[in-house]
Amino acid sequence: MYNLLVFLRKYSTTIVFALLEVLCLIMVLHSMPYQNRKMVSACNAVSGSIHSTTSNWNDYLHLKGENELLSQRNAILMSRLTDMDAENDTVITNDLYTFMPAHVINNSIDKINNYIVIDKGSADGVKPDMGVICDQGVVGKVVNVTTNFASVMSVLNSYSVISGRFTDNQYVANVVWNCLNYQYGLVRDIPSHLMIVKGDTLVTSGFSNSFPPDILVGTIESTDNDDNDAFITAKLRFTTNFSTLRHVYVVKNNFQTEIDSLCIQN
Repeated sequence: MYNLLVFLRKYSTTIVFALLEVLCLIMVLHSMPYQNRKMVSACNAVSGSIHSTTSNWNDYLHLKGENELLSQRNAILMSRLTDMDAENDTVITNDLYTFMPAHVINNSIDKINNYIVIDKGSADGVKPDMGVICDQGVVGKVVNVTTNFASVMSVLNSYSVISGRFTDNQYVANVVWNCLNYQYGLVRDIPSHLMIVKGDTLVTSGFSNSFPPDILVGTIESTDNDDNDAFITAKLRFTTNFSTLRHVYVVKNNFQTEIDSLCIQN
């Protein structure tokens, strides 16, 4: 308290002068409408800038939560879309697939055999051989599972084989990685009589229990035509950008146990 009194006594003249200046400025602004409007406009501009910056920071801080909510909503939408019957567009009562959102915590794209680690494991119901997809297309297949994490064999793996289907002619072919560039793969054993051109699209065939049908795989970049061969190979550009992979979905076939029991009988 003593220090405060000393400060006020020492700078009393300056403080009184500053208060009088502020009072004079207020009186001038009130008596002159033009200057008053200019001052109010300037204050609003500064205030608006501050609020805009604060809002942007708040949006950034809540971005993670928004992304998680968006992933959950996308998973629900995917489940509903795959429940649509292709012939009459009616909802099937028993859901065939369930989509579980997950985050990529480790990913490689520069090796011959690349793997991805996600933050979902056996505690979340993840099992080996479950497919993994993203909003852009196919990602890979679960190979190893711990309690809280899972290892996914990426499409960018020399052992990966995806059963794909051309959307134009419905022909089924195998898609593998070319082991050179994370953006491209190869479509093998295409009959040479098929008219395959740049831009043709491949989706999952649905013949694998790991992936639902009609998930994007890639588009044709070029074909290796040889009149002497019965089959041709095509270069495929993956729709999935593996270099920026962050949010994925683990695909659960809700009838996998029943399907496996039929396979065992056969």
